[in-house]
Amino acid sequence: MITFRRSHAFVDAVRAKTLLDSLSVYYPEFEYWYVNQCMPGIVTGNDVLVVAEAHHQLIGVGLGKARDGETKLRCIRVAPPYQSRGIGLRLVDRMLRELDHDKPHCTVCEEMFHSYSAPFINRYGFDLSQVSKHLYRRGKLEYVFNQANSHHD
Repeated sequence: MITFRRSHAFVDAVRAKTLLDSLSVYYPEFEYWYVNQCMPGIVTGNDVLVVAEAHHQLIGVGLGKARDGETKLRCIRVAPPYQSRGIGLRLVDRMLRELDHDKPHCTVCEEMFHSYSAPFINRYGFDLSQVSKHLYRRGKLEYVFNQANSHHD
């Protein structure tokens, strides 16, 4: 059985980091950003962390931000053995409820665009606002959804 829950626990923020570390390939300084911006926000309750677990093992993570006039879906990540089972969609569904927003700002790197574009556009009705080159990495594209909602983070 897979469970989903919001957490403010430091231990969950640390557990989530191990699953999220692979994103540093796509987002330079990811570890610094996560430890210095996300973890404090998670623990204080200012940012949203949703964890998916199976048999007490972390199998998925959702990160979000809904403060300072900005609503952002920061990240959805599912452990490889659990991908293609609808867990990512359930994490997005839960994040939208937690953020209390139907179209939060989010970006997707070019390498992950094929995985996210269809559900973001067809299931959630997200608007592809722009395609930016060099946003996070030189020479790489970043697909920006629902940009009118917020600022760049």
